[in-house]
Amino acid sequence: MNEHSDPGLLPTVHLARDEFEAECVRGVLEDAGIASVVPPTGQGVFGFPLRAGGPGVPVRVLPQDLSRAREVLADARWRGRSIDWDEVDVGDMPPEVARLMRPAGRASRIRRAAIGVAFVLLALMLALVALGACRAIVAR
Repeated sequence: MNEHSDPGLLPTVHLARDEFEAECVRGVLEDAGIASVVPPTGQGVFGFPLRAGGPGVPVRVLPQDLSRAREVLADARWRGRSIDWDEVDVGDMPPEVARLMRPAGRASRIRRAAIGVAFVLLALMLALVALGACRAIVAR
């Protein structure tokens, strides 16, 4: 990328939903030898964009690379859709990931029971308030 050019003036080849997607698109373009830039938004750190403007994170390229960048991205989309991911062998699941994927078990049941009790207590409190309001209206 030319260090003298203003990234905001470069054409946008892709408008990503978030900074992660924009960096993935940038990586695809970089693998194809196309220089690109993703203006920092702060979204990766804070979880929301710090800049004003429309939704999305632009991926920008040099004007002379725009048509080739569009072709590269279209080809990458086609290849991604044509893969049968059910047939891809990604190997065994690491034990720490398998542990996280297991049902939570006892802790989950306790949490659900506590939420149920809180819901019943809240409903009971609302019923008592409603009953008190009805008695106050009738007593007038």
